[in-house]
Amino acid sequence: MLQAIIRWYCRSYGVNTDEINYPENGFSTFNEFFTRTLLPGTHAIDPDPKSIVSPVDGRVDQFGSVSGEILLQAKGIDYSLKDLLPEGRHVKFIDGNFITLYLSPADYHRIHSPVSGTVDAYQVIPGALYTVQEWLVRRMPGLFSINERLVSYIHTGKGKVAVCKVGALNVGRISLSYADVLSNRSMLRKFREHEYTEGMGPVLARGDELGIFHLGSTVIVLFEKGMMDITGITSGQKIRMGEVMGRYR
Repeated sequence: MLQAIIRWYCRSYGVNTDEINYPENGFSTFNEFFTRTLLPGTHAIDPDPKSIVSPVDGRVDQFGSVSGEILLQAKGIDYSLKDLLPEGRHVKFIDGNFITLYLSPADYHRIHSPVSGTVDAYQVIPGALYTVQEWLVRRMPGLFSINERLVSYIHTGKGKVAVCKVGALNVGRISLSYADVLSNRSMLRKFREHEYTEGMGPVLARGDELGIFHLGSTVIVLFEKGMMDITGITSGQKIRMGEVMGRYR
């Protein structure tokens, strides 16, 4: 029955089954299928050390400069950086840059690091689980800062990067790959934060696995002021993990 459901899902949503790394005995749960790995060599990480790469397979929704503390959610709708990143961590990204990426049900749902660096903190921020489909993104101000979030803060030699993983309708959980952390673990959800001792956090290379969506959603990548230029992307385009979306200055 499960295998029939998976075949129906792949046909209905247009999943590229040629890329799937199938377990020897097939998938044992739907979540195992949804959080599937892909065959080795499926993704190529851009080799230029100045490149900042897409952390996911998805669609480029919005990108640009953070205007003070304000980010663009959709045409005519803004939201606040300090609402997205609590506990004062937003300050690092004032007047920086942002890129918002949407994952559809057809996409691979593992999230990778867009940069090489050291994770110095993460936050689990409880919230709602509204759908992040385009029709609601264009109608509900502050949607991304209302929904549940799991944020990784990465220190690079060029500045700070935040990878904000946003939950959504039917996204039961978001997990980290470098720590035993799972969002939406229980009904009694609460804010959690962990800061690593300086220099002791997980070390990541570009393309290393960062986390997993246990159903599809949105990733917002934030960059400190002056550290990078967004390049080679347009709103609405499909992008693959490892492809260039910016370069260090």
